[in-house]
Amino acid sequence: MSLKVLHCEQNLFLPAKPVCSVHVPEVLSLRETAARYIFKQLADRWSCVRQQIDNYPKIKQQLKEAEPCAVCGRLFLTTWLECVKFVDLKKIFGLSNMPGVAPVKVLLCSYQCLETPGHNFFGLTAAVVLPTELAA
Repeated sequence: MSLKVLHCEQNLFLPAKPVCSVHVPEVLSLRETAARYIFKQLADRWSCVRQQIDNYPKIKQQLKEAEPCAVCGRLFLTTWLECVKFVDLKKIFGLSNMPGVAPVKVLLCSYQCLETPGHNFFGLTAAVVLPTELAA
């Protein structure tokens, strides 16, 4: 049986080593670009897209899969950045016997939102072992 998820928050045996993220510009897929345009048009009360969307049930069904960005609130289809925020369970539930903090999954629509100051989100990434780390 292979390990799929490792929860390592506050694990004393794992060093807490935050890493810097590098903003690599990526091009959105045609599906994602079209969906974001449609979401913008649906917000406009007088848009012809808003008036005609009921004629396209397949598109409406696909748009129901959208998630809101935790920073800007805009909708998007493809998970662009998966982040985590840590919440204090004692404050939320008001119970003294709860553990300290718990990670909560957060989705962001772009690196621009990740780089926006004023939030406490941490980007998740796959661990990459560099050749220099193998020799150490």
